[in-house]
Amino acid sequence: MGKLIRYFLLAALLLLTGILVFNTSKKSEPDNSVAIEKITFSGDSAVFHMSRAIQIKTVSKGDTLPIDTAEFVAFRQFLEGSYPLIHRQLKRQVFNEFSYLYEWKGKDSSLAPWVLMAHQDVVPVEGAAEKNWTVPSFGGIIKNDTIWGRGAVDDKSSLVAIMEAVEKLLQQGFVPARTIYIAFGHDEEVAGRRGARAISTWMREQKIRPALVLDEGGQIDTEHFKDLGRPVAIIATGEKGYTNIDLSVEIPGGHSSMPSQETAIDVLNKAIAAVREKQMPGTITPVVEEMIRRTNAPGPFLKRMVTQNLWLTTPLVKWEMEKSKETNALIHTTLVPTIVQAGIKDNVIPTFAKATFNSRILQGQTSDDVLAFVKKAVNDERVVITKQTKSLIEPSPMTSFKDPAFAQLENIFKKAVPGVVVSPFLMIGASDARYFRDFSEAVLNFSAIQNMKGFHGIDERIGIKDLDRMIWFYQELLRLQ
Repeated sequence: MGKLIRYFLLAALLLLTGILVFNTSKKSEPDNSVAIEKITFSGDSAVFHMSRAIQIKTVSKGDTLPIDTAEFVAFRQFLEGSYPLIHRQLKRQVFNEFSYLYEWKGKDSSLAPWVLMAHQDVVPVEGAAEKNWTVPSFGGIIKNDTIWGRGAVDDKSSLVAIMEAVEKLLQQGFVPARTIYIAFGHDEEVAGRRGARAISTWMREQKIRPALVLDEGGQIDTEHFKDLGRPVAIIATGEKGYTNIDLSVEIPGGHSSMPSQETAIDVLNKAIAAVREKQMPGTITPVVEEMIRRTNAPGPFLKRMVTQNLWLTTPLVKWEMEKSKETNALIHTTLVPTIVQAGIKDNVIPTFAKATFNSRILQGQTSDDVLAFVKKAVNDERVVITKQTKSLIEPSPMTSFKDPAFAQLENIFKKAVPGVVVSPFLMIGASDARYFRDFSEAVLNFSAIQNMKGFHGIDERIGIKDLDRMIWFYQELLRLQ
């Protein structure tokens, strides 16, 4: 019997080894043998338009704060003056004053339409940070083959590239095979409820089911895949959810010279530390699993053995991914305090203390799961824990990376970027596209920018080559449909 068991274990070991070697050796990266096309300079007018778009301060400051309507009117006038053919030949609808939906009629009404998206608004620049900018933050300065300023990356480059591409195709007399909708919201940076949500509601009411919705999100990345030695075009096929959890404490305060054993701030601090001490359970979702496979397929044999056999190596891969904040966010629901409020004077112990945790929710979990986790972690009845509902978004449905729309984007980029690896990924932020995910066949997030610079930060900028590539990309997409 002992000999039989040894034979069995040996056979099992040989079988396991065979499976590992087979999975490691088989081809798991899509074919990349496509002729590379040269992208030519799109012209000074596109650069000028990008610069001008940045100079118009279409800032969204907060959900309840008013916008500078004069700036948004100026941006509408900029669009009308810069792209005359679009405004003569395409139908435009206006939603809540400043969000726009253009309709470009296609030849075949039986084909489901596509929606190309971007947003007009930008985040503000902190007054104290202005001095740290290389150039004025809304200057639209062209320097060193680069266009500088707030919105250069997020997201006026997508908007300008779409308009440049469509205007040029109209000049050539091009008519798309299917109807194309161009959607420009004006409040994406504050949840998009008056812009993209209103547009999506109208489309749903008209029973329009787009075959593709394309919004900002992914990019061409060389910085996070240095071991690969090749650029990676990451296309988001879904977005994490979004919720805010409030923690509030009320304990009578008083004079700072006579503090109690515990104050409201003390209790709140302990609650914050308790939530941050552990993470919610993590998992490698199918889209992240596919990203791991594709971006490691050309790597060394031992590394491929680990990443191509996740059925066995998932605990090891998760442990490795948790070391980096970028990859940790791909496999965990995140929770971080972003607002802490307490106190009105240096010698007064506050009665009230409050903190807000922002959470980005992984697929397979819900906002209720987040709330339950926080309550269990805090475990203190003095802390009142509530879930905000205003900006609540559950994790989105996922578009399959086997969808034809994904393949079309993949093929375009193999023609533009030598040696590129195209991969799906999970978008850890949120975009206007979330409002279309429950009634569109395919919703994808991608911008043809390489290594976004200054996103929501200092010295936001885009290279002219990136802008040229973006315009080329949208033209190719519209021609290939």
